[in-house]
Amino acid sequence: MKEYKISNFADLMQALKENPEWLEELRRMILTQELLELPKKFENFRHRVEERFDAIEKGVQQVKKKLDKDVWPLKGMWLEMKVADNILSFFSEYLSDAKAIDQEKINKALSLAMKEGIISKEERADVLRLDLIIEGTLLNTEEPVLIAVEVSYTIDDFDVQRAINRAKILEKVMGRKVLPAVVGYKITKKAQNLIEKEEVLKVIVSE
Repeated sequence: MKEYKISNFADLMQALKENPEWLEELRRMILTQELLELPKKFENFRHRVEERFDAIEKGVQQVKKKLDKDVWPLKGMWLEMKVADNILSFFSEYLSDAKAIDQEKINKALSLAMKEGIISKEERADVLRLDLIIEGTLLNTEEPVLIAVEVSYTIDDFDVQRAINRAKILEKVMGRKVLPAVVGYKITKKAQNLIEKEEVLKVIVSE
């Protein structure tokens, strides 16, 4: 074994570098067992903290999703009221004038059409579930039309298809051109694709 002459701190450091096992032994002599285990304990503590933060973050995300899900219907109802209160501002891109049709007038027309066998009982009930029925004049053709409106926070393909189906039923009843329309804050890709294939009016509102 090599002998070392230790006359200063630099000599000691050199000896420890060349003999790492001496350094470990020195640590044991100077440090208590508790201090030696401290790095491992800290690492375990760090892992536990990270796991807890991950769990908290997941919990927050779940709460946010639930709140969003609960709030969406309320926002949809609020939007429906806003559209009914100011129809022309929402459909100014398509119509030169617009107003809501009296619900009683629609109900009478539907009931008469059902009695005459033009539509079924189920079709009458389906049209009555429309969020709004309006009449106006198309800007591009100056043609008078009715608009069957579906309002939803997020417009999906089911909303679009409902508007299309109900517009067709209403057209049979009223003997006038009826266009389907959807209004919402957001729209899915499937809904957009369906709109591009069909003659559907779309209104996206800023939140």
